[in-house]
Amino acid sequence: MQQLVLMTPHKSKAKEPLDRVIIWETLHMQWEKNSTYQISFTAYNARDADLYEMISVESSLWLNGQEWIVKKCDETKQNGGVATKEVTAWHVYNQVVQVYQYDKVDDNYGAKADNSNEDTAAKAKEYSIQDLLDYYFKGNELGFTYEVHGNFSKRKLTDVGGGSGKDCLSKIVETWTDAIIYPDNRKIQIYSAAEFFKDRGRRLDYQHNVSMVKDGNDSSEIINIIKCVGGKHTVEHTVYTGTGGTNAAGPTEPVNGDWTPVIQYVASLYGMKLTDAQLNLVRAQINTESSGREGVTGGDDGLADGPAKGLLQFKQRTFDYYSRPPYTNVYKGFDSLVAFFNIPNILGQINGYTGYSPHGAPLHPHEQLVINPPNPWGWPFPSVGEGSFMTAQKFGFTGGGRTNGFHDGLDFGSIDHPGTDVHAIHGGVVQTIGYMRGLENYVTIVSNDYMVVYQEAFYSQSDITVKVGQQVKTGDVIGHRNTSHLHIGITKEKDINKAVGSAFSDNGTWLDPLTIIKSGSTSDAVGSDTSTASSEEYYFQPFIYRDEKSIKEWGPYPGPEWTDESYTNADDMRKDAPLHLKPNPSLAIEVELAADQYMDPYFGGEVIRLARPGDGFIANLNVVSWDWYPWAKKLSLSLNSTTRTIIDYQNQRARKVENALQAQIDQLKGLSHKIGQQSQALTQVLENKSETDKALEATSQDVDWLTNGKVNLVTSLSGGSIDSATYNGSPIYDLTTSPLSSNFFAVSGGSSISMQLSANLTDGSAQAYVEFWAGDTKLEQSATVYAFARDGWQVMARSNLIVPTNATTGRLVISGDSGGKISRAQVNCGYKVTDWSELR
Repeated sequence: MQQLVLMTPHKSKAKEPLDRVIIWETLHMQWEKNSTYQISFTAYNARDADLYEMISVESSLWLNGQEWIVKKCDETKQNGGVATKEVTAWHVYNQVVQVYQYDKVDDNYGAKADNSNEDTAAKAKEYSIQDLLDYYFKGNELGFTYEVHGNFSKRKLTDVGGGSGKDCLSKIVETWTDAIIYPDNRKIQIYSAAEFFKDRGRRLDYQHNVSMVKDGNDSSEIINIIKCVGGKHTVEHTVYTGTGGTNAAGPTEPVNGDWTPVIQYVASLYGMKLTDAQLNLVRAQINTESSGREGVTGGDDGLADGPAKGLLQFKQRTFDYYSRPPYTNVYKGFDSLVAFFNIPNILGQINGYTGYSPHGAPLHPHEQLVINPPNPWGWPFPSVGEGSFMTAQKFGFTGGGRTNGFHDGLDFGSIDHPGTDVHAIHGGVVQTIGYMRGLENYVTIVSNDYMVVYQEAFYSQSDITVKVGQQVKTGDVIGHRNTSHLHIGITKEKDINKAVGSAFSDNGTWLDPLTIIKSGSTSDAVGSDTSTASSEEYYFQPFIYRDEKSIKEWGPYPGPEWTDESYTNADDMRKDAPLHLKPNPSLAIEVELAADQYMDPYFGGEVIRLARPGDGFIANLNVVSWDWYPWAKKLSLSLNSTTRTIIDYQNQRARKVENALQAQIDQLKGLSHKIGQQSQALTQVLENKSETDKALEATSQDVDWLTNGKVNLVTSLSGGSIDSATYNGSPIYDLTTSPLSSNFFAVSGGSSISMQLSANLTDGSAQAYVEFWAGDTKLEQSATVYAFARDGWQVMARSNLIVPTNATTGRLVISGDSGGKISRAQVNCGYKVTDWSELR
């Protein structure tokens, strides 16, 4: 019989085991890999009253040489004076929760205050398992020691510290997914799987020493798709600050290798102002395609259309289809970007980390792109523009009782040129702000050739919002008009007092503002169209990792997003992504030993050979948990094995390369006689490389959309006319001008999709349907999938819409008639949508 020995209460100073054994009717002992070790039993006061009374929480027990701490003790008293205690005890290892570190650590494992302003990369340090154990447990007062068995590489971690010993061990098994914790009392032992699971020669045979075998294939925890998000850092970019359009010139070459200003400029030529996220996406795509090299020629894939070329790796025929004259050189980055933004919904066709296949008709097919020189001048009330002027408001008017009968400026009246904000008509530096009779409150802005005077518009100087010495650009707000008009005077005289000395004089001091603004005189320098800006960006674009083999066999099973800010390289994160997948169902087998067999428990870490002669099943399986009932002579084992995955091939390849490289190092140390043999080994590794890379590539395919509706996939609608009004912050589109179209999304021919539209119909009527495309060819459109009613906000879902056999992409189209107007919030699509409420 196993002895369950009671110690004095754990909180007492005395720690010697009592020379008395608890008598128990039941005893249950459990173990599960990386989980809580636990025993439970029932004690009776009728057997040994004194011993019974000593059983309480925080008492210590000894069983099979291991210490257990009582954590739960429930007493039941019954008629007849018999009392029982139901006892649950944890293995002493679980007391690691009492070891606590409050401080963060630096790279020398010393205390350090957290600095949230540091870049994540700067805060990330490389740690080994030994480093973490040293920091949390070294010198602890509870007697915990530790050992590491097996080889574990160092990993970059952030925010180490500030938790308990249990948090430390949790971080270890989460970071090193191969790690297994198996303690010996207060000695924490961490094993690699290779060191932990050992075949000690024990065999189990059904109907010989096994009474029951229960098979179980469990697919509930399959994960074969995850989103991978790495670290961020602060980056300074030279950004384009011009207004764009056909009336402005901008940068056409990268600045210090940074294509940001060129990207922004070309986007502005198409009327687009890119967000930071969109800029990051385009920069990531350029880096993926060419690493920012505009003259590069890619590899030839053997197709008739030749190799990919240039900054965005266009095939020549594709580039010719989307390019716009005169920008037709695929090896010029500016020309490639002009073609790139001529692709419809191009931002929806790229992901930043894999190649792309442009599709859709050009936005401006073969239309010449005309870029005129910039006009450095603007209007003080841009929403009105030039507007109209009465004769008396114009420069040179000789009536109205003025001194000398000459008007030396241009008047913008509050009726003919409505608006409160006064905008600078030219860039420069604010020279003076003051008051002068006749000018009233005024402000002067001076550039290389001109001084512009803004006067008679401000009741007080507090209505002027710029400061003396401030640099302003054309279009900047300089003050607020609260009078009947704004008078603007332009002169080449930079001294305001001298210029005012020629007020109302036709002597050439004062110039015609209307002529200068409209002519766009460029004789005066306007400054740079670029500036420097800092932004927080990902080191690489977040990406979706898929195990295509698992998906093909078991279907798609997305898992939670994997975010690890220590990663600064996409390839490194992609290499480790399989460690966060569970690509196959686990094979779980429960085995119950026959009652007359050896009853000591099979401890974790054994590899057991299980044979079932009746159906020919024979396998080596790992013991991952067990339940032992010594009083009932019952031992149940849980055995587990998983199908070979791509990780095995990665590890196998890594071992081959490592061994071959080490062999080459040995050669350099003088073992020249092995050159032929080791070269052959390296040759074999390289020959295997193509096969292995092919397997790896299959797990890194381009992802256009996820399943289960967990991600908004169709979130960009274009077309229609945007009203000035909004609904809940979303624009209102007039559908009578043209339909709204979503961005294209990938579909699989012959499958079915589910979709949801959240929208509000504000006027008229509207309906939506789905277009299905194969490349640039529209195959068909579905029947109406949504019909809108004017009853406020609507959330409508459509399931199991069948995709035509040859379709590769689709898009949602919303059309309207009878004055149809709609406010859009979001559109979603995916397979097997079960809970649309999660999408709101």
